[in-house]
Amino acid sequence: MRFLLVNPFYPIAEIPSPPLGISYLAGALERAGVEVRVLDLVVTAFDRAKLERALNEFQPDVVGATSVTMTFNSAISVIRHVKEIEPSIFTAMGGAHVSFCAEATLAKHPELDLVGLGEGEETIVDIVRAFENGRDFSKVPGIVYRDGNTIRNTGARGYWIDVDTLPWPARHLVPLGRYRALDLPISMTTSRGCPFQCIFCTGRQLVGAKIRYRKAASVVDEMEYIASLGFKRVNLADDLFTARKDHAHAVCDEILRRGLKVTWTSFSNVNTVDVPLLRKMKEAGCILVSFGLESANAEILKTVRKGTKIPRIIEAVQMCNEAGIQPHGSFIVGLPGETPETLREMHDFARRLAEMGCQTGVHMLAPFPGTAVYEQREKYGIRLLTDDWSQFHANHAITEQDSASYELQEAIAMEIEERAKKAFWDMAERVLNGTASEEDRETYARVERHGVYYDMMMQDVLETDGAWDVKRYGRSEADLVAELGARVHARTGQKPDAIARALDHALREGFLRYSVSGGRCTWTWTDEGPMWRPGDAGARPERAIEVSSAASFAPPTPIASRAAV
Repeated sequence: MRFLLVNPFYPIAEIPSPPLGISYLAGALERAGVEVRVLDLVVTAFDRAKLERALNEFQPDVVGATSVTMTFNSAISVIRHVKEIEPSIFTAMGGAHVSFCAEATLAKHPELDLVGLGEGEETIVDIVRAFENGRDFSKVPGIVYRDGNTIRNTGARGYWIDVDTLPWPARHLVPLGRYRALDLPISMTTSRGCPFQCIFCTGRQLVGAKIRYRKAASVVDEMEYIASLGFKRVNLADDLFTARKDHAHAVCDEILRRGLKVTWTSFSNVNTVDVPLLRKMKEAGCILVSFGLESANAEILKTVRKGTKIPRIIEAVQMCNEAGIQPHGSFIVGLPGETPETLREMHDFARRLAEMGCQTGVHMLAPFPGTAVYEQREKYGIRLLTDDWSQFHANHAITEQDSASYELQEAIAMEIEERAKKAFWDMAERVLNGTASEEDRETYARVERHGVYYDMMMQDVLETDGAWDVKRYGRSEADLVAELGARVHARTGQKPDAIARALDHALREGFLRYSVSGGRCTWTWTDEGPMWRPGDAGARPERAIEVSSAASFAPPTPIASRAAV
């Protein structure tokens, strides 16, 4: 049994991390004896010919994609291509989006055979077993599937998974090196569930109101493994890491007991933190806590069922400062009851928080299927202006209400975007004229490198132009780097000096590697396994030229070489 999992395209501006949900599903399938591959379209380019090669090489029985609302169009496009290439392949989709509009999705998209609802690790194994035994899915709980011309819903599973019984995410199937090169964080969870009832969030419906906790030793075992993978930051992606203080303390105590040095961040609610816990988190490596603040208006906070009050927000920020942790707060523009006055309140409050050292961010309201603000939008006076799911990215306005027009909300989005652009170009000018701080210079260099790396990834530079005859171009490292730089420039249009700096950095950090065999050089991303880091004992792996006159090099098939992705 072969199962290909697809992580659909997700804009790099959204700061994605190696796909955690897909990795959990892959781990569950591997434990069940299924052969699994992952096609990660966040850090590798998609085209139909590449997909066809991957399908021909792997011969999957099932192709399954995940999606959130903003990635649904990308995910269903891949599923459509799969069916067109090979109609016999069974197709499935899961994730936060389709879990709340499964019947409508299947009715609209005949290329999709089945939708998994909610948590998927047990459901996906049940789907495989049913597939192997005659494709009778009627006894698989937690799915909606196509049965001839009928769409059938088997209902919810009726219980939530014991998270301590789950296998670790199968991160070895994901192209971790690409995420490392882009300086993106890696995520893990210590619990599942959210007790809050915010009307703009699907978390409670998707993973339950009762929080299920992993044992602290298991959490830190995984964190210790992640620390070996070379990522600079771990994101604890729990909806609410600090919901139960004894759990948070236990995790921190275990980190400290082992002497584990790892930098991490977490999500929290202002009502669930105190100074002793924050100090313990700081000691254990936490550098930032992110709070969903949503609004500075008490009535809006009440309407959206946030359960927080302005004085408590201020107190939580002060407690973070006292503990030495960076506080971060996010706001949502366009919540029910928004007016020009409430937006001014938000602006003034954000400025006050900034003066207290709190970072803040702003998103536009994106009413996702399954949320009360989507399902009951008329009740809340919300008018949805598009049904294009790709626009549900929360960076531009897609709603309006009588008291807050689209133009008013979009003006705020554009102001934020222009302010960010101006801040970057002002920094760039300081770098170029020699007046930048060390922090500015490093930030600029990092952005420049990431631009080169991302273009290389999304234009398949290494896969299509990363191998050549060394007799023609030279075999010294300088020759190989210069030739790769020329090819990157030809494909991406990036400036040669920026490319040279990026390639030098990638080699020093171990993001890229090359080998020479049979008179040919080939470059690859260092995607698998723990990454060699400068200062480690021993030679840099697969960096030295290995000469084998008897061997001949054949460039790898673009997906097949990574789709053990």
